[in-house]
Amino acid sequence: MNIAIIYSLPTRRAQAGSFVQTDQDTAQSAREVEQALGEKGQQVRTVAVDEGSIKKIAEVRADVIVNLIEWDGHDLGLTDRAMSILEETGIPFTGSSRKVVLLANDKRTMKQKLDDFQLPTPGWQIFTLGNERLRSGFRFPAIVKLALEHCSIGLSPVAVVRSEHELREHVRRQVVTFDQPVIVEEFVTGREFQVTLLERNGTIEMLPPAEIIFDGGGAPTFLTFESRWDERHPDYDASTVDIAKLTQTQLQNLDECSYKTFHAFGFGGYCRLDIRLRDNTFYILEANANPGLGDDEDYGMTVSYKAAGMSFSDFVWEIIQAALRK
Repeated sequence: MNIAIIYSLPTRRAQAGSFVQTDQDTAQSAREVEQALGEKGQQVRTVAVDEGSIKKIAEVRADVIVNLIEWDGHDLGLTDRAMSILEETGIPFTGSSRKVVLLANDKRTMKQKLDDFQLPTPGWQIFTLGNERLRSGFRFPAIVKLALEHCSIGLSPVAVVRSEHELREHVRRQVVTFDQPVIVEEFVTGREFQVTLLERNGTIEMLPPAEIIFDGGGAPTFLTFESRWDERHPDYDASTVDIAKLTQTQLQNLDECSYKTFHAFGFGGYCRLDIRLRDNTFYILEANANPGLGDDEDYGMTVSYKAAGMSFSDFVWEIIQAALRK
């Protein structure tokens, strides 16, 4: 089979900022996927795309395309353009459609979709200035998240606010600093999970859930940008990832919630859900279309597919097969 891997390079905006490593990671992912497919005996070509060369996607000739376009934030429009061209090629490609990717990558539409389908998610509100009236029943503590960013960009210990005054001060700072709206949602204390769903043989399967275990030594009990990306930061090793220990009833409830979410969004092939458990209720924090692919023991998806008896090449191959079944 002739397979093309299309991946995005950091934009000029990203290179000029402080978070470029989140975009550089995509090239590493492309190399790992290329190696994994080589292990399956496939012919593989990688195609790097930057903001000035999106049109070359139309020139790709392959039996199937691995889509590793991961621009977000203020560059989300580039993802829109790239995936529009990708869909116009008529070549099967991995993961979700353009429409679903854009829906999930904007936290405003992602959270609204969860509410529309009555899927459990923390209460939330959009802020564009910081002086908006709090909705009735707003609960603290709350966490302030950038509406268009992923990879924990903008998340630091001060993202959790405990009063209206703290909320407004932090919202105003984030809106000015990042020039985008924010989502403020109830901060759900409790266990945190990364749940991977994968289409295998035409059936959506929840892989063994991974749990993020925080060390409790005073570090934030959520993943900040520094704890995920800055190896020199003291919080970098403040959490570990392992297979979650859940009761059979909890696993059944989590499977049902995750399955409903997959279908509500119309995810394709695979997805990752970030979920917290409090008082025996699972709350969906994030629903991620086309999450990053990689063979990293610190990544919940890796922990999950290995617990399911798969190698990275097996996992990628299942995603390819799901694309071909579309």
